[in-house]
Amino acid sequence: MFIRGRQGRSAPRPGHRRPGGFALLWLASVTSALGNGMRWVALPLLAAGQSGDPWTISLITVAEELPWLLFGLLAGALADRFDRRRLALGADLARGAVMVAFTVAVACGFAPIGLVVALGFVLTCGDTVAAPALAGLLPAVVAPPRRPAANGRLLAGVQVTDTLIGSTAGAALFAAAAVLPFAVDAATFLASAACLVLLRVPAPADPRPGGGGVRAGITAGLRLMWADPAVRGLCLLQAVTSVAYAGIVAVLVLFATRVLGFGPAGFGLLLAVYALGGVAGGVAAGRLARWLGPRRCLVVAVAGTAVCVAALGAARATVVAVAAAGLLGAAATLGDALAATLRQALVPDACIGRVTSALRIVGRGAAPVGALAAGALAHACGLRTPFYAGAIAIAAGLAAFAPLLYRRPTGDRTLTTNPGASPSRAASPT
Repeated sequence: MFIRGRQGRSAPRPGHRRPGGFALLWLASVTSALGNGMRWVALPLLAAGQSGDPWTISLITVAEELPWLLFGLLAGALADRFDRRRLALGADLARGAVMVAFTVAVACGFAPIGLVVALGFVLTCGDTVAAPALAGLLPAVVAPPRRPAANGRLLAGVQVTDTLIGSTAGAALFAAAAVLPFAVDAATFLASAACLVLLRVPAPADPRPGGGGVRAGITAGLRLMWADPAVRGLCLLQAVTSVAYAGIVAVLVLFATRVLGFGPAGFGLLLAVYALGGVAGGVAAGRLARWLGPRRCLVVAVAGTAVCVAALGAARATVVAVAAAGLLGAAATLGDALAATLRQALVPDACIGRVTSALRIVGRGAAPVGALAAGALAHACGLRTPFYAGAIAIAAGLAAFAPLLYRRPTGDRTLTTNPGASPSRAASPT
């Protein structure tokens, strides 16, 4: 229903930007993130009320990660083949309907572990469709010079609603009544869909693939990602940082409680300061990109991330640990915003869905490696070691792959700061 046909004939001419387009896209993203944050807390709480078996509870996380590995590339190919707004809208409406049904089940007292696991799987299947579609919509509604600021504000908004508000509100609502966070989550999907209904997207400047089959489209997208040195550098750098981040997250609660001596409230403060730093980094992304240039700013952000990870691992005093966590959040979010900006500039519109999905798969696939490695290092050498190892890995990855960001193949699509340039063009090497 929502994926029939290409971009409509009534769409504005390529390169035109409709006023308010980014505001609607931002509202759709942050509203959905609010529900995600609530559900992220509420689902394990619901499952824990029925089983104390860690293996059983862990099945929820497995179910939430598995669809990306199974369907991620297929979903990216669909986002490059069909109308992206309709794909994202259909995914929101479908997930909203699923959440309404699950909310009714919880209200009726019928939500066994198997249903919870199935819910996590189905919702992530929807995310595999929505994420690459939304990634292709932002370049269509935001002109190239404004994309660093737009990506930063989008990430900052998601950080606030998901981490700061959603998780806290989800736990509080679940304590009041188990059904409440799921009801709100259903409403956020429908609210996001309403924003997408109002969104008007211009026709793409690049030709979208027609025939050739989905498998051929996936192969072509992967080939483009690897053949382009700058895109390949972004991919490899993301893999390295994902390994390091996953390792830090895996041992963070033990590090905070056993090494730094934080209680639950102190650990919560550390996470809150990290999230607030992320908001600051996202808000500052546009200005810093204009000052340094998108590529140089990305390099500085990743280098800052390595320094902050090492500083957090070396912290002996509470104030140092909290400051390092805040700066780490700022550097990480700034890096994410600039990486998204470069990806939107370097990848043709016709391929951005496939490349986005491939990068998501790389990041999610690398995370278990980092978590296992950090656990082994912490067990053998102490809880500070994963932080030092993560900092070294990020620095080494930056040294190895940052030069690729400045290399372009023949027929370069370079970033430009000219507001009137085609949306498929990208910035100077800095």
